[in-house]
Amino acid sequence: MVRGFAGFGAAMLMTPIFSALYGPAVGVALCLLLEIAVALPLVPRVLPLVDWRRIGLLLLAAAVGVPFGNMVLTAVEPEPMRWAISAIILGAVAMLASGWRFSGRPNAATTLAAGASSGFLNGLSGMAGPPIAFYYLAGNDPAAKVRANLTTYFVFVDLIALTAFASRDLIGWSTGVQGLFLAPAVMLGGIVGERLFPLASEAFYRRLALLLLVGVAVGSLVI
Repeated sequence: MVRGFAGFGAAMLMTPIFSALYGPAVGVALCLLLEIAVALPLVPRVLPLVDWRRIGLLLLAAAVGVPFGNMVLTAVEPEPMRWAISAIILGAVAMLASGWRFSGRPNAATTLAAGASSGFLNGLSGMAGPPIAFYYLAGNDPAAKVRANLTTYFVFVDLIALTAFASRDLIGWSTGVQGLFLAPAVMLGGIVGERLFPLASEAFYRRLALLLLVGVAVGSLVI
């Protein structure tokens, strides 16, 4: 519902819970599978609004960042990784709550930087959203175009991350079965969230989403 409602943020909600239940490597892989599933019903309607040139630059940089994040994920013990993932969420929440936005122009250098940091976070924790959300919200594009680019970008960057996981044998049959089992629920939630978006104000959603994210980040440490 969060993904359908805001266009991003589902990974920040799912990753801590799945990482606490199944370990960071499996939790992140499962989150990536579900991120793709939730976007599938939404993508066809937004494709005409996508800025493919900018998406291409972002994905080029993300493809470089994902393997580095993935190597860090598998090199660190699970318990510290849980703390790190929760810290990433709390840091993102703090930045969102502060109202911080990038003040420069979105040129090629800032586009590549946003893509690389997004890819690194995706390989590390399955959360590609914060850098890209900040990047797009800094521009003057209408909301419909921003949501279209976010939705499309996450599908491709998650596929890149899944390829990195698969190349290192980090996705097994059990993870795929879990993903298939949960996919209908996240797809339905995405559609419901998309329908609810016009009914609520941005301020209401922002406060509610931040409270949920803080609760999940803290709660994942004691599961």
